[in-house]
Amino acid sequence: MTSGQERWVADPTIGWRILLTATVPHPPRTDGIADHLAALAASQGWPAPPIRTGVTTDQLLRNLVAPDPAPLVVGIAGNELVLSAHHAAVDGLALLRVLERLGLAPVHSTARGVGDRPAAHGVLGTVAGRLGEAAFHPPAAVSATPPAVPQSGDAMVDIEVPGSFRTAAVVHAAVRAIAHHESLHGRTAHRVAVAVGASSDPAPEGGAIDNRSALIRLVGVERLDLLGIERALREAPVQSPPVAGRTRPWSPAVDRTTATAMRILARRLGSTLLVSHLGEVSAPHLDRIAFYPVTAGGTGLSLGVVGHRGRTVLSLRARASDWDADGLERLLEAVGGRLSD
Repeated sequence: MTSGQERWVADPTIGWRILLTATVPHPPRTDGIADHLAALAASQGWPAPPIRTGVTTDQLLRNLVAPDPAPLVVGIAGNELVLSAHHAAVDGLALLRVLERLGLAPVHSTARGVGDRPAAHGVLGTVAGRLGEAAFHPPAAVSATPPAVPQSGDAMVDIEVPGSFRTAAVVHAAVRAIAHHESLHGRTAHRVAVAVGASSDPAPEGGAIDNRSALIRLVGVERLDLLGIERALREAPVQSPPVAGRTRPWSPAVDRTTATAMRILARRLGSTLLVSHLGEVSAPHLDRIAFYPVTAGGTGLSLGVVGHRGRTVLSLRARASDWDADGLERLLEAVGGRLSD
């Protein structure tokens, strides 16, 4: 998946689809959504795939999480609108902009970008460092609960908790829940790495929808209290995204080498957990919003967070080959319970 002259240099073993569900008071009209999607796609230079439909939201999520070259795919199941986007083209905050462009405006988020916070390394330095970590000091894994029958795709669950929570509080609750989960399996959570999704510069009103994502990565988070996590999130440099600059004569060879290394070390790459918070979202025409970030790395766990109408929707996503829905929901409820402590 490319955008302009840039290259998407990332783990080739996953589909890189991010998903968002939006609940509306009445079933949306397919033809109206299709008209808005066609206009949006034309303005972005994207194809406009037909609207997908499903009997249930779960069914539609399972279908739309599959790898797809389309930058954006839209589905409808009852009162739910489901967006699936390739992360090279769209980030989480941009999905909120997509909702507006599909006729559900206004949608506003309190989330702010990291601005000009410096990156720790360039793309090649970041890739080399992460591959070295994967080879010699992999981040902590989380003991999974595999399904009785092997499954393909991703498992996704969500819950609601009352109140609003900042990212640091969510990370703190999640790491404590993981530590408890590991203790139940006779293991100690060690070298817990949490990747926190952010935006480098949220898209301006009326601007093009794009991937402006940035990543903050914290290591050894099990040793930090809430204040330590807050400080780390303020001070940590951003990680360069998996988008290299313009193509150079040596780019194909570098990309092939990187992709091969990522494929070999896929189960040791990434972080223990990815957390992505879309902020407090004001959307008067929507009853509920849930966000499902990408699953990547050895653990493949991602936690999405959306605040809306005095509630917070937490979603947990993982590989369906590793987790069944019951085990994933128990872990997510442990996170929610610690937020409510």
